[in-house]
Amino acid sequence: MSIISRYLGFNFLKTWALALAGFIILYTAIDFIEKIGDFMGKGVGFDTIALFFLAQLPKVVGQMVPVAVLVAVMISLTIMARGSEIVAFKAGGVSLYRLSAPIMVAALGISLAAFLMTDLVSPKTTAVANSIWQGQIKERRETSTMVSDVWLKDVRLVQHLGSYDEADGSAKALTLVFTDDEMRLARRLEAKSGHFLSGQLILNEVQDKVYSLDNASSARSFSLYRYNLYVLDNWPAPPLGLGRAELNSDELSVGQLWRTIDRLSAEGFGPVRQRVDLQFKFSFALLPVIMAVVGLPIGFWREKGGSIALGLASGLVLSFLYLITMELARSLGYTGLLPPLMAAWLPNLIFLLFGAYLFSYVRQ
Repeated sequence: MSIISRYLGFNFLKTWALALAGFIILYTAIDFIEKIGDFMGKGVGFDTIALFFLAQLPKVVGQMVPVAVLVAVMISLTIMARGSEIVAFKAGGVSLYRLSAPIMVAALGISLAAFLMTDLVSPKTTAVANSIWQGQIKERRETSTMVSDVWLKDVRLVQHLGSYDEADGSAKALTLVFTDDEMRLARRLEAKSGHFLSGQLILNEVQDKVYSLDNASSARSFSLYRYNLYVLDNWPAPPLGLGRAELNSDELSVGQLWRTIDRLSAEGFGPVRQRVDLQFKFSFALLPVIMAVVGLPIGFWREKGGSIALGLASGLVLSFLYLITMELARSLGYTGLLPPLMAAWLPNLIFLLFGAYLFSYVRQ
């Protein structure tokens, strides 16, 4: 490693560490002021309060790392510009791309370290913090056994339950679709309510459509039957644990979230939110590198002079804009208007192109 690389890399990492520490302290202080009244009102002990904020720390660090990278890039380059170091490097034949390389390598290392921390440490500590806040402060317990929009699939059968109560086996708005050997629609049962009981499914207010095929015209028709009560024998109840579909993705590692998606898909759910969250875990891991790409041309813009306060403010504004873009893309992904992959990576792509555009206008 050359002297220039060591010098630039050390200055950037030193500034990044100071910025990260400052953002963490500021975030924690604001969060403490907002929540201390709730803790005091519930009579929670100091040890529990300390555990809550300590458990939140890995998640906060993961959120603040990209912001600190952007601010550190701009501040460290502004300090160099005020000392005319950028001019001196360029006069010595060192290109801006050469000056950018150590910072980009450092940002890539930060991305990898942050990803490992948020994947290995943050899910466990976040679960502890959420348990304290929801259980002891908000006094919310996961006592509900009601699950909505349940899909159950078999070889020749698809069941949809508008709602299902795991406690007593009751269900509402049931639809059962049967197919024949060639996977064509053979029968459709619709019931206002039902009850899984002792290996039977007891349906109420049923419409039964039995489909048939006219071989001569290849047209399909159906016969409609109505029943006040209809019983299906040898009909197992849905598996327990369907309510776990709403697991908090922040409490899951990448591997756990991947397995959760597979499980929910096998149980008939469409885990759109989980697929979006999985992609965001990967895209957010690369965000420090994206922030470095955006910050470098802005930092190089002034070769002499510059304001540190302006660099700090610019970094915060750009981070805020990214946050808005990210949350908008996440919402579009949750609603299915964007595929999970596009929803997660679109903000990164926008800011990457923005950084490349700015670099094209910097004097080399």
